[in-house]
Amino acid sequence: MAEIDFRRIDVDQYDPDRFLVESLVPPQPPVSLDEIKQRSVAVKRLLSQGDYQGALETALRDPPYGGSAEVKNANLQTVLDVLLTLKSNTITPIIEALTPELQDILIKYIYKGMGSPLGQTHGNGVALLLWFEKTVDITSQGAIIRYMSDRRTV
Repeated sequence: MAEIDFRRIDVDQYDPDRFLVESLVPPQPPVSLDEIKQRSVAVKRLLSQGDYQGALETALRDPPYGGSAEVKNANLQTVLDVLLTLKSNTITPIIEALTPELQDILIKYIYKGMGSPLGQTHGNGVALLLWFEKTVDITSQGAIIRYMSDRRTV
């Protein structure tokens, strides 16, 4: 009969309350810089056609959670291009037309823009604060809480 040393058994693997950090953040496919550049071209085309709603949705859809810092900054620049193009009287209807998921992603990009040099130059901070105010008015504090609790970064 084989003897098993009970002290070497990992009993934590059977604990239902034990969470691994990897299980909290689903794996994200890597995103290349070429994909973000193609998205940027599509967004600029929509902006030139006057489709501001479509441009913002395209910029926010499928954020590069699994990308490098360079890829994430390129997509941030694309989102900021859309946000800074729009006039203040068009912000509220555009935010209201977004899905709740895209509104949460918008809050992530507003926070990232306020924390990066891209969002702090040439008066961009004022525009981002305006977007933040209008977004929180529509989504309430829940979007901020979801931003703070989500481990995926844009």
